[in-house]
Amino acid sequence: MLNKNLEIELNKQQILPILNTTELHDDIKRLEFFLSNNSNIKNIEITLRQENSFKIAKKLNEYFTNINFGLGSILSEGDYLKGKDAGFHFFVSPGIVKSLIKNKVTNYIPGGETISEFMYLLDNSYKNIKFFPANLAGGQKKLASIENILKEASFIPTGGINKKNYLDFISLKNVL
Repeated sequence: MLNKNLEIELNKQQILPILNTTELHDDIKRLEFFLSNNSNIKNIEITLRQENSFKIAKKLNEYFTNINFGLGSILSEGDYLKGKDAGFHFFVSPGIVKSLIKNKVTNYIPGGETISEFMYLLDNSYKNIKFFPANLAGGQKKLASIENILKEASFIPTGGINKKNYLDFISLKNVL
């Protein structure tokens, strides 16, 4: 469940860039270039896929003070608490961390790919859902087919989104 300001910002932004960290110096250069060409971007997710990802993410969060960084690949309550203590603005999981749902953690975007998972999240007041892996789980056709069924749900599709298909996703009314 997102606080209203973050939800409004993400809606206005239309896309949520995801950074898979590599090396701090390279990541700073890539982000500076990206942001210089995309001044409307205020929110970016950084994934925790590499061994040193958290350390790099923390430094990027300190360096780019005008960006709200979210921590991605949250797999446990421990990951969330570590990120919260480090000052990250939002948290994204590829699936559902039940303890975070149970505790009604704000600015947490859980992930799902099935109707049952979506319904579980909606039943627990989480209407902003990461749809992952989007292309393998039915892509824009799946989201289009459920937009009149799960009317409260708002999806952030990731996994297989690229220059060729992102417009198909953001044109859907149930994509955040």
